[in-house]
Amino acid sequence: MQLDTFPTFDPVKAQVFRFRKLYGVNLGSMFCLEPWIATELYKDYQQHSPEAECDLLECMGDEACEKMEAHWNSWLQRADFEKMASMGINSVRLPVGYWVLGRHFTMGKYASYKGVYDNALSHISRIISWAAEFDIGVLIDIHALPGGQNNDSHSGTTGTACFYDNPEFQHLAIKCYGVFAHLLANITNVIGLQIINEPLDHPQLEDFYKQALSEIRLQTTDLPIYIGDAWNLTKYAKIAKELSQQFGFIVVDTHRYWVFRPQKQQYRVDRLTKELWETTFPELSQASYEASGNLVIGEYSSVLANGSFDGEDPAECMGKFAREQLKAFDQVAAGTFYWTWRLQHDSWFWSMQFAINANAMPSIYFPFGWSPDKCSVDVIKGAENHRNIWRERRLNGHKQYVSQWDGEFGFDHYEAGFNQGLDVAKVFFSSLSYPSKLGFVRQLALQYAAEYVKQNGGKQWEWEYIDGFREAQEEFDDYCCSLYSEV
Repeated sequence: MQLDTFPTFDPVKAQVFRFRKLYGVNLGSMFCLEPWIATELYKDYQQHSPEAECDLLECMGDEACEKMEAHWNSWLQRADFEKMASMGINSVRLPVGYWVLGRHFTMGKYASYKGVYDNALSHISRIISWAAEFDIGVLIDIHALPGGQNNDSHSGTTGTACFYDNPEFQHLAIKCYGVFAHLLANITNVIGLQIINEPLDHPQLEDFYKQALSEIRLQTTDLPIYIGDAWNLTKYAKIAKELSQQFGFIVVDTHRYWVFRPQKQQYRVDRLTKELWETTFPELSQASYEASGNLVIGEYSSVLANGSFDGEDPAECMGKFAREQLKAFDQVAAGTFYWTWRLQHDSWFWSMQFAINANAMPSIYFPFGWSPDKCSVDVIKGAENHRNIWRERRLNGHKQYVSQWDGEFGFDHYEAGFNQGLDVAKVFFSSLSYPSKLGFVRQLALQYAAEYVKQNGGKQWEWEYIDGFREAQEEFDDYCCSLYSEV
């Protein structure tokens, strides 16, 4: 059981992939099937109403292996990743069920069809390789756990979630995490492992997270780990920060949909926009602060309920609100992932491609508001030429800020942090085939600060190093936007 062979791990590029601002999309129903997305696989069995993937396998019977292989070979192609890259999409979230690890990691109904998944890892390898070819990062999302972690069929089972009260299910999940971590840790463009999708806010969840992270950190100390917020972002943003102190790079994933609303709350776009900025944005902003900036919107969509656009052009309404969502998310999250890249026939706005073609989503996602042909190495030279000016201006502001307190300060720490932050910004800009900007700013600043303090002392001034690092990023970002903005 193994993935295909990948190029030697490149730590510099891997840092860019993992820490940059993520402009992403989900690859729904490639490996964890849903009947409303991969409709062709389900259409011959409508009389049986299969929902979860295991239900579909039972309907397929002896044809399951052949039909699943055909699906994996056809659902996504190299051209999909080329198209994503041309738009500036730099990351994908790939939902998989735990069972893709093969015959030794199946149970329940999946055990009866374990041979179906003998080649699943090879197909996952192909996806990662195609993404790497276009400098796209891959977040592997364990979308379904043994027994189901929620009550929806995309958790791999139909019916009530049984995962939390069954030690056997939990033991298998943790075993799977160790294997996934071992397989993925040294692949340059794998940006993380999400260990659970849309869990229930169960009393055992926090303890399970600790067990899972302990197992994963036996395999890798560096791979970012994403956890679901259990539809309780305020609580799990704080938990994510606590976990980070013990387990390193931990990211909290929240999902935001505006379509699943009762009739009375299917407001028009202007009122939804007001709610977005007055209610949702402050919640996300506070959660981002609690999680030290390690927050992503792992699923969102332009899709609105019918009541939000009745009598109006749906594409215009959805497009207007989608752009407001992106403005808000960009200010508080390190990344976003649209749900989803495609439907079977790309016939509604759940398909990002359909939404883009209908102008219900933007067609360009490059950082700094540019296209690749606008990029130039002159940006690097210009930033270097401005280094001393930016640093002195920011240092003076920092000195003025701290002057309100008595005591000693580590201005040398601030300057070192600023210089390192600018060097990092330049690396992110220039290391891949198109520019990147830092997204997980505080997480990376903490890592550099810890190393600096280890070598130079002055733990009490570590916060000044971090401030300098962060403000260098701001200067570089502002500079890039001023040169190349297309807005």
